[in-house]
Amino acid sequence: MQENQMDGIMGQIFWGSSMEEFSSSYMEEVSFKSEDYTKKSFANYSFTNCTFANCNFTESIFWNAKFQSCTFTSCNLSLVKMEGCRFEEIHFVDCKITGGEFFKCEKTFFSIRFTRSVLFCCNFSDLILKGISFLGSKLKECYFTNSCLVESNFSDVDLSGTIFQNADLSKADFSKAFNYEIDPRFNKIKKAKFSLPEAAGLLRGFDIKLV
Repeated sequence: MQENQMDGIMGQIFWGSSMEEFSSSYMEEVSFKSEDYTKKSFANYSFTNCTFANCNFTESIFWNAKFQSCTFTSCNLSLVKMEGCRFEEIHFVDCKITGGEFFKCEKTFFSIRFTRSVLFCCNFSDLILKGISFLGSKLKECYFTNSCLVESNFSDVDLSGTIFQNADLSKADFSKAFNYEIDPRFNKIKKAKFSLPEAAGLLRGFDIKLV
C-alpha cells in the first residue's frame, strides 16, 4: 500500500480485505468491492472520492466518520450507527438501508441522494434536505418531521407508510410517486408537483368522498 502526504491511503482497490489491514484511517480515491464489514467500526475514519460496491455494512459503526464525494452501489447499510457521521455529496445507488437514523448525522455539510434504493424505517427528521433526490426508490415507513424538502425529487417513488409532518415540500416533484399520504394542513406543498390519480392522497385527511 502507498501512503500519501496526509498519511492516508490513496488510489487503491480493496477486495475482500478487513479493516484491520488498513494502515491509515484516511482514504482517498479508494475502491472497495464485495467487502463484508458487518458490525465493523469506521469510527473517526475519513473517506474522500471513494467508491463502495456490493459491500455489506450491516450494524457497522460510523460514529464521527467522514464521507465526502463518495458513491455506494448495491450496498447494504442496514442498522448502521450514524451518530456524528458526515455525509457530504454522497450518492446511494441500488442500496438497501433499514433503520437509518440520518437525523443523528452531522448536519452542517449533510448532502445525500438516492437512486433506485430501498429505504425502510429511516428517519430524516429535522434535516435540511433541499434538492434531495430519491429517484425511483422505495421509501417505506420513513419519517420526515420538521424536514426541509424544498425542490426535492420524489419522482417514481413508492412512499408506503412514510410520514410527512410539518415538512416543507415547496416545489417538490412527486410526479409518478405513489402510495403517499400528505396532509396539506400540516405540510407546505406550494408549487409542488403531483400526478393523478395518486394526488387524491392529498385529500384523505379532509373526510370527503371522490366520485
